[in-house]
Amino acid sequence: MEHQRGREPASPGDVTRRTFTRGVAWSAPVITIATAAPAFAASFTNTYSTPGTYAVTIPAGYLSVRFEVNGAGGGGGAESSGGSGARVTGTITLPSSSSGTLLTVVVGGGGGEGNGTAASAGAAGSGYGAGGAGGRGTTVVAGGGGGGSAVLLGTTTPIVVAGGGGGKGALSGPANTLASTHGAGGASAAQAGNGGDAAASYALGSGSAGGGGGASGAPTGPTTGGAAGSSGTTTGLGASTVAMAAGTAGGGNGSGANRGGDGAAGAARANAGAGGGGGGFAGGGSGGTRSVDVLLTANLHLGGAGGAGSSYVGGATGVSLSLVTGPVAANNGGSGAGTAGKGGDGSVVLKF
Repeated sequence: MEHQRGREPASPGDVTRRTFTRGVAWSAPVITIATAAPAFAASFTNTYSTPGTYAVTIPAGYLSVRFEVNGAGGGGGAESSGGSGARVTGTITLPSSSSGTLLTVVVGGGGGEGNGTAASAGAAGSGYGAGGAGGRGTTVVAGGGGGGSAVLLGTTTPIVVAGGGGGKGALSGPANTLASTHGAGGASAAQAGNGGDAAASYALGSGSAGGGGGASGAPTGPTTGGAAGSSGTTTGLGASTVAMAAGTAGGGNGSGANRGGDGAAGAARANAGAGGGGGGFAGGGSGGTRSVDVLLTANLHLGGAGGAGSSYVGGATGVSLSLVTGPVAANNGGSGAGTAGKGGDGSVVLKF
């Protein structure tokens, strides 16, 4: 009987190919590749140079923000300059937030010029702490204070503030002076500077009116409003005091525009007026005023310059500052005849 020959067992190579073929036919291979997300996050530079208030949302994932903040300059004139605003630079470190972080930018406005009697003369600069208006004398208006610039956490909490400069003083009197000065506005820098005295001297007498004080205290902590300028002095046999008054102290933090400190407004004294204080974390004081009889004529009128507003570099709860430079003077105080004497506006630059 013929026996049917059985199928020979497959060779090892055949088994491998069949097994592989069946695997391919019945299941598609799954390939997993581990990749890292590419670091393609965009970078931004936002510049704010027009006085006003701006809402800025820093996107989620951006925790480091470089900044430059410049306070506005005080109004100056042909005889004396307005005080410079402050400049502060550094880096803000924000807390992590899945929805981003809201910041508010405040840009200060320059104080009005201390020349003539135009409507723009002596105008108060807006800002985080507005500058004080210059006293409007009948023949010459003193310089207005510059406003502070700031970066706030949310809408109210200051992270960094650059103070504004004080407005120049003014005087009106006889031309035959031995020496005279209108008083320069106080500059905001490492400390908020005092305004200069307005003074004039003649052969038989002299008079002066004191400049307002700069806001006091270190910028790493709370500062207080600047002192009122003194009413000054009268000296000499041919001079006597007709009227005098001290200036006004600057405002404390939280009491002024955008919850900053306002500079004090200068008062008028007959033909002249006192300079306004600069705004900032706390405001500068305004100058004092005085009228003096020179040779029996009430013809010398003086107003001291305004003090500067203060800066702040203390950060906020959960927000820190590093690599801070300043505050230093931004060199933007007003100087020159006519409207050229207006103080320079502030600015804020954010990079993230």
